[in-house]
This record gives sequence, structure tokens and C-alpha cells, in this order.
Amino acid sequence: MRRFRSKKVKKIKRGHFFLFFFFFSLSYIFMALYLSKNKINKNILDSKTNYINFTLPNFLSQKADEIINKPVSLLNWKVKNASYTSVKKTNVSVKKDQTEEPMVNKNFEPLIYIYNTHQTESYVDYLITDAGLYLSEKLNQDGFSTYFEEQSVTTFLQANNMKYYKSYTVSRKYLSEAKEKYPSIVYYFDIHRDALKKEKSTITVNNKNYAKVMFIVGTDNKAFSNNLANAQRLNEIVNNIVPGITRGVIKKGGSGVNGIYNQDVSFNSFLIEVGGNNNNKEEVINTLDVIKKAIIEYVRGTV
Repeated sequence: MRRFRSKKVKKIKRGHFFLFFFFFSLSYIFMALYLSKNKINKNILDSKTNYINFTLPNFLSQKADEIINKPVSLLNWKVKNASYTSVKKTNVSVKKDQTEEPMVNKNFEPLIYIYNTHQTESYVDYLITDAGLYLSEKLNQDGFSTYFEEQSVTTFLQANNMKYYKSYTVSRKYLSEAKEKYPSIVYYFDIHRDALKKEKSTITVNNKNYAKVMFIVGTDNKAFSNNLANAQRLNEIVNNIVPGITRGVIKKGGSGVNGIYNQDVSFNSFLIEVGGNNNNKEEVINTLDVIKKAIIEYVRGTV
């Protein structure tokens, strides 16, 4: 009985051994396939793995804990792998933001410069700056290249804390800049209006009302005689177009007045008083049309 039991026990032990060996081999093969699919070599060589103390059982135990304790759902898998989606990059050439420079007519060579030293002057329903611009546009339309000064004298005075009587200093600055920019300019016209009663600043000819004209020449200019002669010539032309429209040529100088009026810049620099504060737009425009014709005749006779 004892021997029989001994043989039977041996057979059982052998069976257990072979059974253990079978499952161990199967487990080994399974784990090898698993590790192959999960790139075990990369994990072993990863800097986070202490491969000096690396053992297969410890590694397998660690991975089992991760799988059991940190399951990954299908949704999480999609979210995690969304970052690996291949995105085609589009190369878009972006131009630098460049401010376009204003169009400049390089062929523009003005012959005439029109400006208003006293830009705040006005008529009943019209501004002195509108009068200057109107004259400029009419000359341009007739083929006489004219530059009208649009920079603000008033703004410059206020920004630099300058008094009103310094207006000629500012207008001279603008005039000098225009002269430097356009050396082609020969004739300069500063358009003003006077302050006087309507009957003294208005004339009616052939049922048409005109604002009267007056020319001022500064005597403090060393070469004022040349300016005076040219002002008298232009005054004569204006008066020939509409007799009685002018109030003549007035000389001013000495204490209390400018006395130069930028006329030292050129012999062909004029200060024209067009009507007065009581004239209206229609009367002023009628006179500006006359002045335009007179300027054209004057220029043709002096060029």
C-alpha cells in the first residue's frame, strides 16, 4: 500500500509539473506577444525606466497595475489620439502691413500759389478759404496750374501759443515750404476780405453785383517799388474788365502793421482784399471770376 501510494504521488507530481510547465510556457508566449505589441524594448530604454535594476517580473507587475487601476475607455483613447491627427499645414504668405503713400503727381508743376493768411475771415454766407479754393480751381480749369494752401494757420497758432498778428509768420512758413517743394511757382496771391459797410464794398454793373477789390502793398519791403508796380498793373487789368470794381492800390507800412505781407518773397506777390464782411457768396464769386481773368491776362503778359 505504501509503495503504490508513492508511485501514485510521483505520477501526480509529474502531472502537476507538466501542467505547470504547459501553462507557464503558454503564459510566457502570451506575455512575449503582448510585450512585442507594446514595444517593450522602447519602454526599457526609456529614460524614465531604471534599466539597471530592471526585471521582467517587476515590469510585468507594474504594467498589470496600470491596466487594472487606470483603464482607458474608448472615448479617452480617441481624445488622446486626436492630437496625433495629421494636419496639412498651409503656407500663407503674409505681407507686412504697409501704409500706402498718397499718390503724388510728379508732373505737377504749379505756376500759381494761392493762400489765405487770415483763414478765419468770412462773408455773410461764405468763407475766405472757400474763396481762395474757388479761385484756384477756376485757374486750374483754364489750364493755369495752381496750388492752393490747405494747411491750417489757426491750428499752428494755437499749437504754438502764438498771437493772431503772427499769422503772416505762419503763412510765410507754408509759402516757403511750397516754394521749396515746387520751384515752378512764380505768382503768389494772398486772398483776404475787408471790414466795411456793404455800400462801400459792393458795386452793381449791368444788374450784376460785385464785391469790390483792393490791393495792398507793404512799404517795409526794401523792394516794395517792384511789388507796387505789379500791383498797379493787375489793378488796372481788373478795372478794365469791370470798370469801378476796384478801390485802388493802398500802401501800408510802419508801426502797427505788418508792412511786408510776404511780398519780399517775389515781385509777383500780391495781397488782394475781395469785398468785405457784408458781402454774400454770389457777389464774391462774381468778383473772383473777374480776378481769374485778370490773373490770366497778367501772367500771359509777364511770362
